[in-house]
Amino acid sequence: MPVNRNVLAILRKYEGIPPRTISNQKMNDYLKEICKRAGFTERVEVARTKGGMRQTRVLEKWELVTTHTARRSFATNAFLAGVPPVSIMKITGHKSESVFLKYIKVSSEQNTLLLLSHTHFQ
Repeated sequence: MPVNRNVLAILRKYEGIPPRTISNQKMNDYLKEICKRAGFTERVEVARTKGGMRQTRVLEKWELVTTHTARRSFATNAFLAGVPPVSIMKITGHKSESVFLKYIKVSSEQNTLLLLSHTHFQ
């Protein structure tokens, strides 16, 4: 499978042997710390339904970042870069394109830019 140049750089650094893995929970703790230090402090309103009751909380962005954020970002960024959805789905494990297209986060503005760069609209 082809890999991004950043991944290749990491593999070269470790002479082809990836670094030791850590637990998902610890990785999420590290990600939150990095995002906090990087200044992702914008306040975001988060709503969810629990026990039939709608609950709303306000958190800083860094508190919401997880490894799943990276997975979704990868899928969205690959799609925006023109990687065919079916190819991305083979990596993410999505079985249906309709579910995949709901999964990625493409804004109206990003979609417009995608369309403008397509040869059909040139």
